[in-house]
Amino acid sequence: MSKISNDELGAQAYKKVRSMIISKKLVPGQKIVQDKLAESLGISRTPLRSALQMLEAEYLVESVPRKGVIVKEFSNEEIVELYDCRIALEGTAIGLFTNLALDSEIDRLNGLFQPFLVSPIDTNKYQIADSNFHDSIIQGCGNSFLSKLFQHGNILLIINMVGLVRPPEETLNEHFDIISAIKKRDSKLAEFLVKSHLDNSKQLILSNINEE
Repeated sequence: MSKISNDELGAQAYKKVRSMIISKKLVPGQKIVQDKLAESLGISRTPLRSALQMLEAEYLVESVPRKGVIVKEFSNEEIVELYDCRIALEGTAIGLFTNLALDSEIDRLNGLFQPFLVSPIDTNKYQIADSNFHDSIIQGCGNSFLSKLFQHGNILLIINMVGLVRPPEETLNEHFDIISAIKKRDSKLAEFLVKSHLDNSKQLILSNINEE
């Protein structure tokens, strides 16, 4: 039986630690105690260090002087920069998606939000629907380079880590308006609406910065 190399162990550790960050078993700002984590994963610190380096390149963890490696905690300023990137990429993506999407795909988007027409709204379930909605637009835009830019920057993943910026009651109708524009095959309107939808959240974050 061949021995598993450190590179293979590092790749496995990367997937496991990344999953722990996504599921919030490791939360933003939490210090990663490498000896303890390596032991729980059943590996040495060498492949774990390799995994953490990969995660740092993806902005999911960061090395902080005198603290060690922590799960990345994003400042409001960084989130605003992320929204700038998201507005540009997703605005382009939805224009493409509107021209390409099958009727069944549009119906699926509409179905994501139907359960929330009845109050009270489950915020956690709404966040999942919101994530699926925006991810579907990116993945279905037909531009593989744009999709890869979005994925490699972990834009939606980081947004999910941050959580909902505005309450579902405020954004639900915005989603339905966007879907309506897609259904009408009005790519310019869909682009305008999704940019406005994202910019509304960005402006709220900016207002929080100004109050600090």
